[in-house]
Amino acid sequence: MANRVYVVEKFVYRVLHEGFEPSEEEVRSVGELLGQPTKKLSVVLDRYKQVFGRYVEKRCAGFDHEKLCLYTWSQKVPFKAFPLSMHLTGTIILFKDDKPVEVVAYPIPKALSYAKSSDVSEEKFGFVTPREVSKRVDGWQITAYYNPLLGKWVFATRYVLHNMYFDRGKLVSEPFESIANPYVYVAHRIAEEENLYSVLDKFRGWTITFVLEGPEPAVTKPPYPLGDDYRRYKLYALMARDPSGKLYTWRETGELLNYRVPESVEPKKLSDLYRDVSRKLDVRSYFAYVDTGDLENPLIIELESDAYPEAMNVKYLNNAKSAAILVVDGLGHELKKIVDQRIASAIDGVEAAVESTRKLLQNLREDMYSSAAWEIAKTVTEFREDADIKTGELEKALKEGNVDRVVKKVLAILLENKSLTTIDTLEMLSQFVDALRKRIESLTRENIEQIR
Repeated sequence: MANRVYVVEKFVYRVLHEGFEPSEEEVRSVGELLGQPTKKLSVVLDRYKQVFGRYVEKRCAGFDHEKLCLYTWSQKVPFKAFPLSMHLTGTIILFKDDKPVEVVAYPIPKALSYAKSSDVSEEKFGFVTPREVSKRVDGWQITAYYNPLLGKWVFATRYVLHNMYFDRGKLVSEPFESIANPYVYVAHRIAEEENLYSVLDKFRGWTITFVLEGPEPAVTKPPYPLGDDYRRYKLYALMARDPSGKLYTWRETGELLNYRVPESVEPKKLSDLYRDVSRKLDVRSYFAYVDTGDLENPLIIELESDAYPEAMNVKYLNNAKSAAILVVDGLGHELKKIVDQRIASAIDGVEAAVESTRKLLQNLREDMYSSAAWEIAKTVTEFREDADIKTGELEKALKEGNVDRVVKKVLAILLENKSLTTIDTLEMLSQFVDALRKRIESLTRENIEQIR
């Protein structure tokens, strides 16, 4: 097993504390893991400081001479793909007297976003057919591993150990023996009730990655669950990793544990899968397992729906801006199927505003685009004084014939932080359309008079 975080930590410890003198090949190998191939030890050590100082979050807990440290990519910086970063998904290493001695949790590698990441571009991967595909369960990643310090199976999240949680962005650590993390507590209670621990005990030395599904999707960033809420949550097994490092697929993991896994999707070319999922309102994304010839490091590719986050914002947060975006994209009819009648009626009002605004702009002549852009901007600022709207951007879209881009931009500004449950929202939309119509009609009359 070659967890890359552990390999690098062990290498650096040996060099700095044990007088280890590595060969040029060993130095180059570690440099490659850090994303900077080199044969110079000083360069590797500098790169180590840079990576672990800027990109890595290391959170530790335990006892006097033994501790567990969880490694994750820092949420403060954009993700960058290089060999070590792919394992910064909650790897947990056992330290004894500050010496890294063992990997105790080795979760699934980082999933790369299809067509949105240069590492998995459509040109390079569109024709690839994965071995397995599953629908993403929109929840929280939970890692199950045997904790050698506590002598039992324990859960961790992707970002913190069981005794840690965040309070208004600040990390809070409780005594190591306690379960302080709300998501870990929920997973623990489910595991107790479903007798999951007895199943896991047959797999000591393995790491099992789960996802915890809640009553509200994770994409809407709901508050922490309360202790009594655990019955409203459900665990799904994602992937298992055995002591040799081999990573098992969703189907294989479900068969190993005899436990529920995410719904599977028929494998086909990634380009076709992406086309299928990109406009779905009820699926956040597909995950594809692509063979690489390395059983420890298959490529996990996420194919995301652009519409799903907006749909969940409407369904759970009554977000008017998200509703307008989906309506402009032609998904209003599908959106109304997943919300209650009151919200569906409000969406009718949004559809009317979208269609009216679209018709106003479609009837503009080419010589009116510049003036129209100014009139649109002025109308928007009448209703949202703090609006940041650039007339040049509006004019450019009109010249390109991209009326929907203008409509989406305008309504997104108007409906920022507005709720579909508030009657003032629809009244404001109606008033905006009327005001814009008067400005456009006035502009049309002026142009006609000038022609005469």
